[in-house]
Amino acid sequence: MNWALLLILLASCVGLLCSGMRRRGGIFEYPFLAGATFLGFVLPQMPSLADDPHLPADAFARVAFFTILCVLACGLGWAAGTRPLTALCWSLDERRVIRLAALMSVAGGVFYYKLSTLPKESLNASLYTGLPVAYLFFAKMLSYGLYLAVVCLMRRRSRLAAGVALFGGVLLLHRIVILGRRGELAELLLAVTLSVWFARGIAVPRAFALVGVLLAGLALNSTGDYRAIAAGQEGQQWSELSKIDIVGNFMDVLKNGGPEMRNAVLRINAVDRLMSFDFGVFHWNTLVFNFVPAQLVGSDVKESLFITMPAQYSRDYDPPTGSTETGMADAFASFWYFGFLKFVLIAYMLGRLYRTAMMGYLPAQVIYILSIAPALLAITHHTQWVISTWVHILLCLLPGLAMTRAPIGLRRTARVPGPTA
Repeated sequence: MNWALLLILLASCVGLLCSGMRRRGGIFEYPFLAGATFLGFVLPQMPSLADDPHLPADAFARVAFFTILCVLACGLGWAAGTRPLTALCWSLDERRVIRLAALMSVAGGVFYYKLSTLPKESLNASLYTGLPVAYLFFAKMLSYGLYLAVVCLMRRRSRLAAGVALFGGVLLLHRIVILGRRGELAELLLAVTLSVWFARGIAVPRAFALVGVLLAGLALNSTGDYRAIAAGQEGQQWSELSKIDIVGNFMDVLKNGGPEMRNAVLRINAVDRLMSFDFGVFHWNTLVFNFVPAQLVGSDVKESLFITMPAQYSRDYDPPTGSTETGMADAFASFWYFGFLKFVLIAYMLGRLYRTAMMGYLPAQVIYILSIAPALLAITHHTQWVISTWVHILLCLLPGLAMTRAPIGLRRTARVPGPTA
């Protein structure tokens, strides 16, 4: 039974990949990227769990079945999200957009510098708290400025846009290289390739993209080794990068499993046994944690906004520090098997964003670029990741873009038509 479910899961992931390979530009769509994430991150951790006698009975089958539902949900939601988001069909004055990008880049750069001056222990933590949260909130504007500049640069030549893109790119590369942030790396690569696709209709060759996906899945399990070298742990030097056994690390995960899916199995089993669901309270509490500043409203007020979560953990569940539980775990913990609807909603919103972006509207293009990496982290980490991203965009990016809307007389020429899919 367990291996049959694994084969169905494999076929579902391959199906999403094939859906993107069938047409030019399909590699930029969420189903293809989600299928690659499931195939490269989730699936390799599961074979060793299929025959693990130490897991509760039926626990693996339950998670495998629910993961299949989540994979299919990514395709279903995308197929349903065919209508453009008319609320984002804005024609913008691109000169104003570039100036906005410069302003955001400088502001974000200041807080990025402040963030980099904090102790390494704080920066290397898997979950930021306190002052790093406040700095990171404003430092995200660096990415907004960078991707606004990149999108504008692909539409027309501009020295200011090129300068802003270079400034933001250098700082972001520092974060990628020194801290080994996979999300930022994926976001940067997608930003450049998507900007070229949206503005000029030039797509990465599908065969090249498929090879890249397979190599990324192979290298994904060596991130820990890279971060240890980058952080200089135990006196390691950059020259030791060549010693990382990428193939060996992948085979080790394939043979022994990884902590993330084991966490998911144990968490989902505990929730199912206790029948203890949070019905979305997890999302509210995370929003309060991320967006209500205790420095301004006070700790007591912030604490009063949290809603008590039901007990969803068993005593024998102790996830390793730094590991995640995957988005499947929090989706199941919220709505039982109906939690797959979270992935339907994420894919549906991304589908509508993408269709709007393909019509040439800059706000939708930038928001899709900013959303795609968090939407993939919704698979590997938790589904709140993309929701928090959208809330931050609503608070910090959209008001600025609203002020760059083109005067009525310019609106016919301020939008560049997107490529034909």
